[in-house]
Formats: sequence, structure tokens, C-alpha cells
Amino acid sequence: MDELKINAIIQELSNSLQTRNYDNFVSYFTDNAIFEIPFTVNGGTVINGKENIKKHFDNVQQNPLTKLIEIESVYTKIYHCTDSQTVTVEYFTKGKSLSTSESFEIQSSIALIRFDENKIVYYKDFPNTLGIAQKAGVLSQLAATWTR
Repeated sequence: MDELKINAIIQELSNSLQTRNYDNFVSYFTDNAIFEIPFTVNGGTVINGKENIKKHFDNVQQNPLTKLIEIESVYTKIYHCTDSQTVTVEYFTKGKSLSTSESFEIQSSIALIRFDENKIVYYKDFPNTLGIAQKAGVLSQLAATWTR
């Protein structure tokens, strides 16, 4: 896949995150894709297959944290690797805390993404959960759940 097509897909992923259209986001994955979140409270998550990735994002949509912020825009910085099928992407989110009406801009995630000729075969996500929780005004509550 060439650089322009990869950039176009990353833009679509960014738009999908901004509008929380996770079905569109997942549509860019192959049927056998792998989605990995290595650093979670439970020690990491590896999700195999497009259908399971879709289920993951269905659960994301139900996450209470997503209801505490309004996303105004999501933009990216793309770093193409020497392997033309792999990129590192920094996602940035501009938004507003719904509890405080405070505006924010944050680096919300970093992703390592590998493509085949047409779609994503591997997506390794490093979300900024603490930063987002802080902007949403629930960092202390989140931290309290980890100390119980």
C-alpha cells in the first residue's frame, strides 16, 4: 500500500474517532486483524479478528468515561517507517469536559499500525487513559479503583 493511501486511511480513522463512528473505524481492518492494547489495568489485551475488534468498540461506546467529554476534533501526526506497510500515529484530541465545560487538547493515543495491500492487519494502541480521565475530571475516582 502506498503512503497516500495509508494517510487517507489514517484520516478516516481519525474522523471515525472524532464522530465516535466505531463501525467505520473497524471497517478498515482485515477479517483476521489483531488489535492490541499492551498496557491495561489487567495486564494487556490482545483481540483477534475483526468481529471481536468490533465487539471491543461496542464496549468502548458504553464506557462511562466517553460520556464525560465532548470531542470537538481529532487530528494526527503520522510517522512512516522504513517498512512501507507500517506507521506510527500520534492522535490528538481537542474537546471539552462536560462536567466543568473546560476545553482541553491532549495527546490521546499513540498507535503502531501495520497494513497489507488494502487494510489494517495489526493495530497496537497506547491510549492515554490517565490524561483523558484527568481532562474528564475523574482521575481521582479512576485511581481509587486501582487501590482497592
